[in-house]
Amino acid sequence: MDKFWIITCFTAVVLVSSCAQPSPTSNLVQPQKWWSVHPRPVYAALEHVGTFQNWFEVYKITEGTYALYEPYQFEEAICYLVEGQNRAALIDTGTGIGDLKKLVQKLTDLPVFVILTHEHYDHVADAYQFDEIIMYDNDLAVETLKKGRSNASLQRYIAKDYLWNKPLPQGFDPDAWTIPPMEPTDLVRENDIIDLGGRRLEVIYTPGHSPGQMCLLDRQNRLLFTGDHFFPGPLYAHASDVNIDDYIASNKKLCQRINEFDYLCSGHNDPYVKSEVLLRVSEAFDTIFAGGGQFAQDSTGLRRYKFDGFDILIRADMIR
Repeated sequence: MDKFWIITCFTAVVLVSSCAQPSPTSNLVQPQKWWSVHPRPVYAALEHVGTFQNWFEVYKITEGTYALYEPYQFEEAICYLVEGQNRAALIDTGTGIGDLKKLVQKLTDLPVFVILTHEHYDHVADAYQFDEIIMYDNDLAVETLKKGRSNASLQRYIAKDYLWNKPLPQGFDPDAWTIPPMEPTDLVRENDIIDLGGRRLEVIYTPGHSPGQMCLLDRQNRLLFTGDHFFPGPLYAHASDVNIDDYIASNKKLCQRINEFDYLCSGHNDPYVKSEVLLRVSEAFDTIFAGGGQFAQDSTGLRRYKFDGFDILIRADMIR
């Protein structure tokens, strides 16, 4: 959910078509007072492990599965610590604002390696802290990781409207915040199995949101770690690295396997979502491309379609 835009006061919504790119000031991407949704109801039903570094909140999903949540920044990024008998996988590494390695070391004594669901900044930022980094074998995704991110390119993500009335954690220096260039130590492909010892994660390639986006299936615990393919919020089907045909095809692929998992562990907002929502995502795209659905549109042609449990951000020029 690489959110490239900072909100300004923007209240006009128009319902006319445009082929322009989304405005950097559109509140269709970042609504005013986005934090008003807190506390998200799902967290009351989960076991709260604790608050860490005054930045992370940790929740237990199942035995050996923890959601590492960053609620105070607009991305609301969620990483997952998944323990096996021999080692633990850290699925995604958040924004880099908190010290993720320090947190992980408090949660497990197992050796930890990183799996990146895709290449966006809010999923890869702290991967450099770990010796082993796995991602999907996609050239564009790998090149993005190798480039890293400069301090200047990251400043927008800690501007006033990106933070929710919370000081940045002690030890974090905004002027030194970068994402160092990194290279994956291993690349995986469709149907590969990542073995943690008594627990296995299957790779399901789901491009669309980004070229390197993949999901990870924990069949034993009936969990699907979705990265940004799905999260309960505005699905990003509009950005420059989106391939809308791939996105739709990937969702249909997951729907064909929906009997293999009960819950989605998503990359943002809520860490525990019933899997049936993927069927509704497919229906939603069908509705949009059939000319239906309710939406707000800004002056650039960016549309936000509202559905039950999620929204879809898409440009008018993408709808055929």
